Amino acid sequence: MSELATDEKWSYSSSEKIGPLRRASEIWNLYRSSRRPTPAVNRYIAMLDVMGHEVAQRTAKTLSGLRALDIGPGQKLGLMRCLCKDNEVVGIDTDVILQGLSLRDCTEMLKHNSALRVAKTLGRKALGIDAAFNSELARRLGVKGFPRLPVLRMDATAMEFPSDHFDLAYSFSVFEHIDRPREALAEVARVLKPGGVAYVSLHLYTSHSGCHLPAMLKSPVPQPPYWPHLRPEYQSGVQPTAFLNKVSLKAWMELFGTTMPGAWIVREQQRRLEERLKALREQGELAGYSDEELLTVNVVAIWQKGNEADKGAPEVHWVP
Repeated sequence: MSELATDEKWSYSSSEKIGPLRRASEIWNLYRSSRRPTPAVNRYIAMLDVMGHEVAQRTAKTLSGLRALDIGPGQKLGLMRCLCKDNEVVGIDTDVILQGLSLRDCTEMLKHNSALRVAKTLGRKALGIDAAFNSELARRLGVKGFPRLPVLRMDATAMEFPSDHFDLAYSFSVFEHIDRPREALAEVARVLKPGGVAYVSLHLYTSHSGCHLPAMLKSPVPQPPYWPHLRPEYQSGVQPTAFLNKVSLKAWMELFGTTMPGAWIVREQQRRLEERLKALREQGELAGYSDEELLTVNVVAIWQKGNEADKGAPEVHWVP
């Protein structure tokens, strides 16, 4: 597998290349999963708790009083809103993130976002999905509401911030969508202050759900066919809804090693797929991939700038 596939790219939010039936299915799945705000709110709070725990354990830093950078915050701005109570948070995204319905905001969105992204954003606003999410998140955090947050339209591979600027830079499930991840990781290292912390969590392409099909991402239990994007008999039916750089596990380890030397690496693996993989191996399938890269679903790198001592072997955590 090549490290990168950069001949085509589009907004991380969605691809223009899938047909109308697949698009309708995607929109329906997104609406069905978004109309009940509690699961989404639970997910963001859990992400914050995990990041806070891991950062404190590795670096003794707490997520309070920091100047933080969110790379690819997404349309809900969930983690930014969780952090803004106790920190100064800035986000960057390739899309314009609509926080209100002012003429200026809508004009910028129409100017820069794809027609599909605009339609989905306006649909969420009209259906009250965003309002319900914000209300539930504010209730859970014990605040009355959220301020307008600074979200800049900026390329992660060429950030416009000065060097040594942030105490924390973090990202969840975004770096697998960046076409030049080495440059983006180098930029993260550059904009962090000495002693600043990077927290990068990415979804590995060679995992069962690495093709990012919405139904696979939303399913609590992996369903067959397993690893369809890596098996020739199923590949023609797999059309990812977002650009994927297809960087391998080995290549990610090399990228982190060169741009963030001494980073702690955690590989989250799906134990429940071990027997499924064994059965496919007996049928002669997936011979070109190691068990490690097929079972690893997420890779998390935690790095403190200026603290580059050898952290030992990567850790493996088993997840459902």
